[in-house]
Amino acid sequence: MKNSASIKKVLCAILAISMCFSAGISAFAEYPGAAADPKADGSIKSCNNKQYLEEAVQKLVQEGKLSKEKADKIMEYKKRKEEEFSKLSKEEKQQLKKDRKGSLLNELKKEGVLTEEEVRLIRTKLREMKEARLNDGMQKLVDSGVLTADDINNIRNYMLKVREERKAQIEKLKSMTPEQRKEYFDNSKRDKKDILTRMVEDKVITKEQAEEIRKAIPELSRKKRRR
Repeated sequence: MKNSASIKKVLCAILAISMCFSAGISAFAEYPGAAADPKADGSIKSCNNKQYLEEAVQKLVQEGKLSKEKADKIMEYKKRKEEEFSKLSKEEKQQLKKDRKGSLLNELKKEGVLTEEEVRLIRTKLREMKEARLNDGMQKLVDSGVLTADDINNIRNYMLKVREERKAQIEKLKSMTPEQRKEYFDNSKRDKKDILTRMVEDKVITKEQAEEIRKAIPELSRKKRRR
């Protein structure tokens, strides 16, 4: 029982680091010339996952933190954007993805559909939901024997290291011009690999463990962006 409680405690730490990792990536999208990360909470692409955004909004309505009227406006705006995007040519879609900066939630705030506080509430709910999915996935991997307490501790330490690297990258990006940022991302081959691939290369986990984690937690796998 004591060992189980210890594992759960470590899991919570890993999940917190994982969320920081995602936030660090999404911060890159705030800079001109940098494309939004596909897994960042609240991004256009991630919000196109209808289930998560709608679920987050519905939960907030049920909790009395968001009005039904406001929820309907969010879904109407999102549907309109999706319809507009579907009518574009392949080339126009690719260009829009390159030019797009910020997130769907930021667009909703800019258009006056959402207040800054409402955007914060939705992002917080999306993070809570993601944390729950990560927690469930990790716990299943522990229960099935795919990961041991030592494996989890190694992953935690690795994520801490990655977080520090991300913070240093963000500081470096601040002093760059849009052209320099674009060149930086174009040449950052390591950043185009998902975190699980990097952990296998750095011998934190085995290839077999990485595959099991991908199955249990698909969100930790980030496909390369098409150019």
